[in-house]
Amino acid sequence: MGFGTAEGSFLPVAEKSVDSQIFSLAWIPSSARFCTLGTDIKGKGNLSIYSLNGREIIETESVSVENTLRCSTLETSNVSNRQIGTGDFSGNLCIWDLETMKQEKSVGAHADVLTCISGDSSTSTNIVTGGRDGEVKLWDQRNLDSPSIKMVPEVGQTRKQCWSVCQTHLNSTNDANQSNYVAAGFDNGDIKVFDVRNSKIAWETSLSRGVSKLCVIPRNCDKDDKSENILMAGTVQGKMYTWNMLKPADTPLQQQLDKGTVWEATSLSQNKNLVVTVLGTGAMVLVNLEEDKINKLLSHQVSEPPLTGLSASQDKPGLIATSSFDKTIRLFYYTGLK
Repeated sequence: MGFGTAEGSFLPVAEKSVDSQIFSLAWIPSSARFCTLGTDIKGKGNLSIYSLNGREIIETESVSVENTLRCSTLETSNVSNRQIGTGDFSGNLCIWDLETMKQEKSVGAHADVLTCISGDSSTSTNIVTGGRDGEVKLWDQRNLDSPSIKMVPEVGQTRKQCWSVCQTHLNSTNDANQSNYVAAGFDNGDIKVFDVRNSKIAWETSLSRGVSKLCVIPRNCDKDDKSENILMAGTVQGKMYTWNMLKPADTPLQQQLDKGTVWEATSLSQNKNLVVTVLGTGAMVLVNLEEDKINKLLSHQVSEPPLTGLSASQDKPGLIATSSFDKTIRLFYYTGLK
């Protein structure tokens, strides 16, 4: 049975127990497949591909590497290339071909764990990474010899671990040209938004607790058929905050989702206002980003251990994949999309 309200329900579709501990998963565009990465029972890194056959999850490909894989992005320019960017516990950034399951490029990107990675949903070849070393770097995946931009703490500043990064293109009202913005969240609660084109910090703020997840949500607006780019932050205390990326308010909208860490968040393809999150309590929470508030719609207890991975299918609206520290992949269908 699914859990739901008048807004819809989360219906279980399929689940599968696996041998590896999964840290990240993502649906492969234009397919009924998704990939997972993490560590296997031997402590090696693991990258696997699964397909959904009816209500059965089937592993179709798997490869083992020396270092535990920590994070990934499938937004590596042209989705038809079937490439994935990964970061591992030794600080390496790697680009993989998912058709051959082979590394195409690799670079030692950080001095410690590469904790977070973000591709670009446009045609850009940019990839941004953040590390435990406190550094944020922007890479052009066509040439990984050195980062295009390197954002590091100023001399004398204490290095804070970067826990989450994201990027987006925006048009300001006074600027007809697109600007690339990179946002980074840190373990002390700092959030810094960088204007890449002008090589400066666009704005910054600080929350009371560590920022565990950052993502950009293109929220649908009713006024003048316009849309806004919303920066969403999740924290280790289970709170969600949102700001307008170009005109951040002094006091952001906020909502207490649960008591556990917000590990992942993503919008649903048919309605960008709907955002699903997974938390350290094992709960999956759905919210609606309204103009003046964050409205909590659903909370479904998926597992007792923390949920670690989340991905919403862009090809099958409402289909959601999750992973948990109980080494189980679970698929759900959200019935509230119109």
